[in-house]
Amino acid sequence: MKSALKLPLVVPLSAVLVAGCGGSGGSGDSGAASRTPTTTASAGIPGCAPECLSGLSDPGSLPAGPHRTSHFFNGQLTVTFAGRWESHEDQPVEFSVAPEGSWDLHRVLFWSDLIPVGKDQKRAAGVPSTAPKLVAWLSSRPNLTVSKPRSGTIGTDALPAQVVDIAISGKAVNEASDCPARACADFLTWPNAGDNIYGIAEPAVLRLYLSDVEYGGKSHLFAIGIEGRDQADLKVFLPDAEKLIAGADAPVGPAPS
Repeated sequence: MKSALKLPLVVPLSAVLVAGCGGSGGSGDSGAASRTPTTTASAGIPGCAPECLSGLSDPGSLPAGPHRTSHFFNGQLTVTFAGRWESHEDQPVEFSVAPEGSWDLHRVLFWSDLIPVGKDQKRAAGVPSTAPKLVAWLSSRPNLTVSKPRSGTIGTDALPAQVVDIAISGKAVNEASDCPARACADFLTWPNAGDNIYGIAEPAVLRLYLSDVEYGGKSHLFAIGIEGRDQADLKVFLPDAEKLIAGADAPVGPAPS
């Protein structure tokens, strides 16, 4: 199933119970007993996250004010809504939200440890999981146009981030048999996501924030995507999306340089 906004996951990500490190029910299942850390503020975010976490929820309609995730960042990401928003994805690798009633138009997606995917829908080899390396790899994809990276920040702690806008190239060769537009391209996935892949369909635009962070004593790639149905829609949505991102709070810090 695909839309003009994006290439949704091959299977909805919410249908996959993310489970690694000996969890059950996911692509990382080893048959061992679950070692999923307890989701509590005192537990922090374990360095093995998101691979060693499990759980998913559909939060639904969300009122104005602060909201804390149940699963993303081990239940320790807080965002503040100016009005009513909605969410249908809260799990270790993704927390996504949209102003209420606009889920199919534009969204803000919080992601952990993105993995690049080639046009063969397989993980791209030899790409370190850092913001500069992922930006360089995205820029090398001929079916995508990627803006020159600019500096930005994420959250109340102003985590340093690289920010790029991603769209389908005017000369793109379609990569999907069920693409709803002239051309589509898949380019991202997540740990323990199985065959689930993220992409966009022309004329959608994705503004991507990428920040190298540290939690649990290990370095990770924290990403936030702002989707727009097209460039004009992205421009209209940006003020609300950027306000949400600026107010986000989580117990993570910049990765050591």
